[in-house]
Amino acid sequence: MTSKTMLVFCEKLPLMAELLGKARQQADILGWSVAALLPASMTANPGEMGADVVYGCDVDLRNPDAIVNAITAAVKQAEAQVILLGATNLGLEVSPRVAERIGCAYSPWTADFEIDTSSLALTAHCMLYAGMGVATYQFKPGPVILTAAQGVFGAVSLPGKTASDLKLDLPAVTSAVEVLDYKVKQASAVRLEDARMVVDVGQGFKTHEDLKMAEDLAGLLNGQLACSRPIASDRDWFPEWLGLSGLKIKPELCLVAGVSGAIQHIIGIRDSRVITTVNNDENAAIFAQADYGVVADLYEFLPALIERIKARGIRLA
Repeated sequence: MTSKTMLVFCEKLPLMAELLGKARQQADILGWSVAALLPASMTANPGEMGADVVYGCDVDLRNPDAIVNAITAAVKQAEAQVILLGATNLGLEVSPRVAERIGCAYSPWTADFEIDTSSLALTAHCMLYAGMGVATYQFKPGPVILTAAQGVFGAVSLPGKTASDLKLDLPAVTSAVEVLDYKVKQASAVRLEDARMVVDVGQGFKTHEDLKMAEDLAGLLNGQLACSRPIASDRDWFPEWLGLSGLKIKPELCLVAGVSGAIQHIIGIRDSRVITTVNNDENAAIFAQADYGVVADLYEFLPALIERIKARGIRLA
């Protein structure tokens, strides 16, 4: 390739589109090209998302060793100067390994970055302490790996744009990992990122059956149900959660019930237009983040709120 290249990889299409959008924006400023490493299982047109070149990647996404091998090969073949990877579970596992393998800089949890048009030095702004702080790093020209979460950058739409397909030369590598079993994770029927109203539940709910209150409330307001990480990862009540390591939402209304307000969770809901909360602990951190708060037992407050909404026929405008 005659121009310098940015390489993008993510196994999740929405985040892949956002990373390509940011890469396209920077590449247009610098006169660079954008390459996408596309998993074979992903049916998409990277050209319309901003890519100039596509490397097909027919590897097992369940095997991190195979992904490290594919990204490393793509970086070398494209002579990529900037490598954008999704801050997913897979991305966070493989990115430092790729950085070590090719001997380049690594900048996790990137919130933004820019490249100086004259010196080509890259400046990255990265989240620290679960989003409570931001660190700014400057890297000399040369390969840099950046990871970013969903919702940080914006996707672009370039209808009709096509990308050139190039063969990825993958060297044969014996993996130390053997996949013994694979279970498909249950996916939500509706994307929470698109919901106008979300009821966000936490550990204040004592049993799974108690979620019926939150479900009824969400149903009355044509909303969706979501949760904090412990509810999904520890209790296994939901397939996914809101937060730094989960989904980020921006509904018009987020009603939070029984959530303490850890900063890792707040990062997932802080872009909501209005945040309301109910918690029986008046010192809970969530009150500092909410627009409206009620100090009450959710087992008393939610049924009363549901009855009031029904009586007055309230709907989300």
